[in-house]
Amino acid sequence: MVTGKREAPLGEAIQAYHLEQRARGVSPHTARAQTGDLGKLLDHAIRAQWESWDVSPRTLRGFALELGDRGLDPASQARILSTVRTFFKWSWETRRIPKNPASGLRNPKQPQRLPAFLTEGESQALLDLPPAVDFPTSRLACLLELLYASGLRVSELVGLDLQDLITGQRTLRVLGKGRKERLVPYHAQAADVLDLYLAFRSAFLALKELPPSPALFLNQRGGRLTPTSVRALLRSALEAAAVRSRVSPHALRHSFATHLLNRGMDLRAIQELLGHASLSTTQRYTHLGLEELARTYEKAHPRAKR
Repeated sequence: MVTGKREAPLGEAIQAYHLEQRARGVSPHTARAQTGDLGKLLDHAIRAQWESWDVSPRTLRGFALELGDRGLDPASQARILSTVRTFFKWSWETRRIPKNPASGLRNPKQPQRLPAFLTEGESQALLDLPPAVDFPTSRLACLLELLYASGLRVSELVGLDLQDLITGQRTLRVLGKGRKERLVPYHAQAADVLDLYLAFRSAFLALKELPPSPALFLNQRGGRLTPTSVRALLRSALEAAAVRSRVSPHALRHSFATHLLNRGMDLRAIQELLGHASLSTTQRYTHLGLEELARTYEKAHPRAKR
């Protein structure tokens, strides 16, 4: 068992790290996660009887292996190891240790998860809402229609301003990841839904005597709608349409890409619409198209016949 004298330097360093992180203004959620992650490191050091916390990369890999042996999922292991890497880098930069043993510490391989999606029938059921009669119902219809019509991320959708609408060309000016701007078209039916929402939006601001806002999508106080609010609205819409409820707004983005691919659109064109830097990222959205390809292969290949 490690003595209190041996344990103290690592514990003291971890405490100093937490104090500095809080001074830098990390969120309470991040602070709690870091405390738990480094607590696991300290517990391991005690059980493994580290002579010093200035350890070798091989010793630190023993901690990484233990995380897997404990049955933690790869995502949890990756988060813990990320915290450990940051902590040891900070320890080295603040000259508490002469070298950084965590610089080569690798995350476990993450299983590739297919994104959630809706079938074409489910998407249609979700979008076939009762006619919009006021600001909230027209806003919901417009949110859903644009998510599915243009494949936007929810953050991109709520970030749209009125000046980003190029209505004459039925095009949206979208600011995506990495502050990269792209132009995304939307179809005529989405344009009709958008025009109706804009009319109700103007009437809503006038009725509530609210100041003008640059944001396209507004909340009930006239401020910009948040991604959290969009998720709540989608959840309610899914329940009303009797569609599977365990999907996020991102599922409409996945469905948009998959349905376009199934109907013959070029994968690189879909990549441009989604704003993906890499084609491999776009390919993750195309599981339905790949499944269809596999079924065709099974029917066509002479060696695949049963």
